[in-house]
Amino acid sequence: MIGSSVPLEIKNNADLKRLLANEGESNTAWLDRAFNEGVAKEGSLVLLGGNSMADFRVRVSQSHLRFDLTPSYWSMVGVLTANNTLVSVPLEIAGDISEVPHVNAVREFELSAFDDAEKFPNIAVIQVTTTPEKVVKFIDAMKLQRGLIDLPALVLSWLGYVWCVGKRGNPLLDGDGLPSAVFAETLFGLAGIELTPGLATASTCPEAIWQAAKWWASFYEQTSSIAAAVHAQSMVPKGCFVLRQPSAAIRRDT
Repeated sequence: MIGSSVPLEIKNNADLKRLLANEGESNTAWLDRAFNEGVAKEGSLVLLGGNSMADFRVRVSQSHLRFDLTPSYWSMVGVLTANNTLVSVPLEIAGDISEVPHVNAVREFELSAFDDAEKFPNIAVIQVTTTPEKVVKFIDAMKLQRGLIDLPALVLSWLGYVWCVGKRGNPLLDGDGLPSAVFAETLFGLAGIELTPGLATASTCPEAIWQAAKWWASFYEQTSSIAAAVHAQSMVPKGCFVLRQPSAAIRRDT
């Protein structure tokens, strides 16, 4: 359990700003503009909201975390590296399925894999540390040490829900977080940064990370003043987002 005794003042984070997309703009082009707004690339979180059937079900599954009970904007989380890749744990299985346990379900993507704004209409980039090198250095450990967190088990749990297999219900209600969010939460936790204070690492999801970045600025203001000799230095989350599809819907190519 990752918890905190720091009292929280709920207030909107002014450093998390809406950055409207230009007409026909790709997600990588939008990200370039977000980086020009002062958001660092390496170590930042990228939240994506897709509109496939799987994305839709993931977005709906997080409704109970929102005050209005509407679906989340987000269906996946990844961590950016300095070489322009996004590291995450997707639900999609590509290539040799036997490789999944060998890398603890962790995969690296070129950003161009998420360039299509029609498939991924919602995107946010959020910086939460000023020392990203102390976060990304744990990526290899996440791949090689399944004992840290069993990500393939979470992938299987969520695939059962997404595919409506048997009586499988919403994994979040059983304490099984979305694999991509659990990966990010664990990675930052190893570096000493809490993404969702007070929430169990294995139960996290994109909406929880979004809500913490958006509303819990006071927590980060207090904890960012703590010297970090070994751990990464936290900061008040800073970033940009665009919501081309606020209400979850399924894209149908007909």
